[in-house]
Amino acid sequence: TSLDKQYKAVVSTQSTGATMANRELDDIELSVETPLLYSAPLSKVANRPVYLKLENTQPSGSFKLRGIGLNCKTAVKNGATHLVCSSGGNAGMATAYSANRLGVKATVFTMDGLPQPVLKKFNDLGCDIYIGGPVWDVCDATAKKYMEKMKGEGKSCYYIHPFDSSILWDGHSALIFEAYRQLEKEGYEEPGAVVTCVGGGGLLAGIVHGMRHHWNHVPVVAMETYGAESFNKAVNAGELVKLDKITSHAKTLGALQVCQEALDLSKERKIISKLTDDKTAVECCRLFLRDHQFLVEPACGATLSAIYSGKISEYLGESSPGTSPIIVIVCGGATVDIETLDSLSELLDVDTSLDKQYPIERMVL
Repeated sequence: TSLDKQYKAVVSTQSTGATMANRELDDIELSVETPLLYSAPLSKVANRPVYLKLENTQPSGSFKLRGIGLNCKTAVKNGATHLVCSSGGNAGMATAYSANRLGVKATVFTMDGLPQPVLKKFNDLGCDIYIGGPVWDVCDATAKKYMEKMKGEGKSCYYIHPFDSSILWDGHSALIFEAYRQLEKEGYEEPGAVVTCVGGGGLLAGIVHGMRHHWNHVPVVAMETYGAESFNKAVNAGELVKLDKITSHAKTLGALQVCQEALDLSKERKIISKLTDDKTAVECCRLFLRDHQFLVEPACGATLSAIYSGKISEYLGESSPGTSPIIVIVCGGATVDIETLDSLSELLDVDTSLDKQYPIERMVL
């Protein structure tokens, strides 16, 4: 079962992307329109229609490609030839993919513990990847020191922030414009809520920016795990709060402090901040794999827990389930593999025999 060779955490190769000598940047589409999929299993649990916005089907494996792709493309248009990103995994993958497609160099600083298949993806994209530290904030500091070093050597780099940038939010907002058109085709004018997760706050900011144009009064349910709840603490305090450390296993939610924009937006419109634990998030990853054959990471499991827990009506303050659909943003799974999910399941004592037995009768005519 060990199909891959071992990939070191430090990879140094040249970009294999096509050069732009004979191609126009505007012709290159990095992110794609993702499906809005009706989910019968989740609709049954919620007792109302549930639709999945499948951002895990982006070429890089997550929603990050929308905003980061836009940022990378804009930077290259303006002359950038070397992109640098700090990342828990998904932002780095989006940067590496974008650089590969645009024909420029990418250097990514990420956290300890990325699975081998994920390191292989970086390797395939021709990205230089280094361990920057145990949490994203340390990785980010390392990335910025690297850029200072490059500047001192007379080499220019362009920094790609994984979540705190207006161009990222503009890119991420496109998923709402898509979902608006897609939901109309399903016969609905608007959803009852949009459910997402919050790490640094970039996805949340993009969603709300998009909802200023469509569904402005529709609530957003923002899920986090205990041990990575920087947004929840900020909302409750009314100001940014920096966590002492990240204790959650949902590493891609692991920013010690959410971006200011996310907090400001929580004061502007209805954003319902809720928490779940790591065990529930991992259980929901397994349930989602069973129900839809998609492997997603615990950050996405936190989002899914709002539905699988049966609590979505409670979160929305409804005495009984409404009839309007719920849109769930399936943010991604670029940094997880089945071995990692199994290891987390064992560590957190998750029951891996989640399905009851469904009897089926034999018909004899």
